[in-house]
Amino acid sequence: MKKTFQKTLIAAAAGVALMSAVGTASANSLLFPYFTTATGAQSVLSLSNTGTAPATEAIHYVYNYGTACTHFDANGSLTANDILSHSIAATTAGGFGKVVSTDTSTPVYFPLSGQTGFLVVSSRTTASTDALRGSMAIVDPASGLVVSYAGIDNALASNGANEGNFAAITDLSFPLTSLPSALVTTSWYGVVVGDMNADIVAGRNWNPGVRFTNVGTGVWNNDESLVSGTTSKTITCAGALLATDLMTSAQAAAVGSNGSLVKATGVAVAPTAPSTGVATGAVMMKMQSVLPAVGAPFAGKQFLHREQAGL
Repeated sequence: MKKTFQKTLIAAAAGVALMSAVGTASANSLLFPYFTTATGAQSVLSLSNTGTAPATEAIHYVYNYGTACTHFDANGSLTANDILSHSIAATTAGGFGKVVSTDTSTPVYFPLSGQTGFLVVSSRTTASTDALRGSMAIVDPASGLVVSYAGIDNALASNGANEGNFAAITDLSFPLTSLPSALVTTSWYGVVVGDMNADIVAGRNWNPGVRFTNVGTGVWNNDESLVSGTTSKTITCAGALLATDLMTSAQAAAVGSNGSLVKATGVAVAPTAPSTGVATGAVMMKMQSVLPAVGAPFAGKQFLHREQAGL
């Protein structure tokens, strides 16, 4: 039974990854703002190399994981015009390895189970904006999450100097909406972005922050009533955010359980040494878990998407 379930899970994750590999983002560096190696989950990375020279492209993986956003990196490779799909987790950490075991390209697995984080993957041989394409697929039966998304393109042609440079992302304002808490649990996973190159080259943790504030008069209940008050929360490197993190206790009580709109605006926070990174913006991934009260077929499902920016 367990073996059959595992095969089914692998097939589902692999299928989503292979289908999403067509027409995804291309760049020298790709940002994948969320992965998980929770027990029973499979995060599947799908990469392709559209170049024909050289025969093998060096691929650098930089994982950032856990509450401390710890840096872990290593080099893999991708042959020309190849498609490489593999579990993020190593087989020793609950992953299944390569989707196609005979693939001659070399992935870099994440060696720990029970972690969440984000990933930057970069081409290191060819200075081209289309040397690398990629997508992430995640299947997590425990949370009901089945999702795939394209890697975020840094659109910079470089085989070194601009690795991890996402300074073109300057999104710092987000309208954060939540549904009634008896029906849906809403949270966000925010990733602080900027030019990560110096920290990546030095092997350091990426540790700048963004302090989000509710703009003073930026909280509304589900029926357009404004509730004033100011509070803030800082995300360093990456971390979770709840709507109530940007409300005072009085605002939260006044808004109640029927949902809310929080107009959140962020400002850059200096990095924790030895990181020298400067935050230019954030990528916000919204997570919505449907509760049992909703009933079949949606109860127990979880949805994830990239939040739109701008107020």
